[in-house]
Amino acid sequence: MPPRGPILLQHPFRLPALALLLVATFGVRLTTAQTLIVRSAPAASTIELALDSGRVASATADKDGDATLKVPPQGAEIEAQLYVDTCGALVRVLLVRLRPGPPQPGCTRSEIGSVFIVRPITTFVVDLDGTSASAHVTQGPPPREWVARGEAAAKASRNWGAPSNGLALSGGAGFSTFNRAVTVACGDTICDSSNFGLAFAATADYWFKRFIAAQASYIRPADVTAIGSGTNFRFSSALETRILTVGAKVGGAAGPARMYGIAGLNYHEATSTTSQTSDSTTVVVNGVTQTIPGGTQSYAQQVKGWNWVFGGGFELWFSRAVAFYTEVNVVKLKTSPSVGEGGLDDRALLAIAGARVHIGR
Repeated sequence: MPPRGPILLQHPFRLPALALLLVATFGVRLTTAQTLIVRSAPAASTIELALDSGRVASATADKDGDATLKVPPQGAEIEAQLYVDTCGALVRVLLVRLRPGPPQPGCTRSEIGSVFIVRPITTFVVDLDGTSASAHVTQGPPPREWVARGEAAAKASRNWGAPSNGLALSGGAGFSTFNRAVTVACGDTICDSSNFGLAFAATADYWFKRFIAAQASYIRPADVTAIGSGTNFRFSSALETRILTVGAKVGGAAGPARMYGIAGLNYHEATSTTSQTSDSTTVVVNGVTQTIPGGTQSYAQQVKGWNWVFGGGFELWFSRAVAFYTEVNVVKLKTSPSVGEGGLDDRALLAIAGARVHIGR
């Protein structure tokens, strides 16, 4: 047995829809029947599965001696023992609660030697070596390396990890861009701006099941800056944002990969600062020339509030503990100021990639 951009900002719902479509495509690959896979039996032999209820399922082994049998579950959850009788061109697997009677004449019995919890999604993989048998058990589809042959088996032996339930922590970096921040800052003046920059994120996920999880993230987008000028004045402005998101993930796993969609709320704090310098000007009043001195003014506003976040992501587990992940989120920012006048009404696009670590067993 081998070892084990702009369009998204204008249409923010396209990204979640795409993520959910991908989730639906890959799905949560849970079987609806108890499954028995027998490997390395005599080619073209008959494989039988006998249950306590008296039901028997059968199949014919292929040229590699492999066969797959599926039967309706016997109950939500039962305890059972596993025995394998090898009778020449017949292999009979007994999945029973109590010890069965002796094997038929001409048959050799292997007792797997454990009591198994059998659920509707349980899969048994039985490997034969002559008249000896061993078994592996999993809830859901078996890992590819348990059943692969030939070139597929060589690829499976790379020992990829698999998505699992429980707590995972991650950190990453990427980019952020805002939909309206530069337009608001520059207005109708000549303006040099920066609306694309480095963003950072730290995330905690807890997967309750293979397909649903809770998530909390702290995101530090890049600052948006603008430098502009008009007649007799110059200005510079900056928008600094911090975002905390909380929400749910819904996803599906396929081998070492998992894709998911994200929906929830974000709490954001943003500070906008502007410094404007005006030149001295002269005016003539009643024939007298007067000078109006220039100067520099600075002002700021702060906003805080809640709004929505949608997105999607992908993770690839190189081992049980470490994965690469990437996520794209659209975050709505709309609040009234807590200090000063004005407000914030914008959307941010955030794309992050980094490392994810599974915590615990």
